[in-house]
Amino acid sequence: MKQNLLKGILVTFILCLTNAHADYVLHSSEANACMHLPGHWTGLGSASSWMVGTCVYRGVGTVSPISNNGVFTIEVTADKESGSFICPSHATEKLSGTCTNGLVTISTEYGSIGGHFSENSGSAKGTVTVSPGVYADVDIEFQRQ
Repeated sequence: MKQNLLKGILVTFILCLTNAHADYVLHSSEANACMHLPGHWTGLGSASSWMVGTCVYRGVGTVSPISNNGVFTIEVTADKESGSFICPSHATEKLSGTCTNGLVTISTEYGSIGGHFSENSGSAKGTVTVSPGVYADVDIEFQRQ
């Protein structure tokens, strides 16, 4: 009986983790920062976890034009440059976000990242979910292409 209860609690915990929601939030002190966001960006980032060590990725992203209500999409592709065979060698994501008064919020369920950006560069740090119960610390530097 106790074993079945423990299994039920564990399954519920895992389901809650995979349905958790967090956002990536980037700030800019520039008054017209949102108009500089669309375009092509490149970046270099690392993800570190006790389980897999550190993996380094190089990526590109394209930010769509921003609508009148501040909504945009971003398509990101990343390729692994070094690190454990456990880390994926390639990843592609399409995310949506908003930009209002220099505050960018990208909706995601993968973790929580914060940072800053300017017209031509930026950086971000945070934690992302690798799999239920396994997290990686992320550090990203990006610049306009």
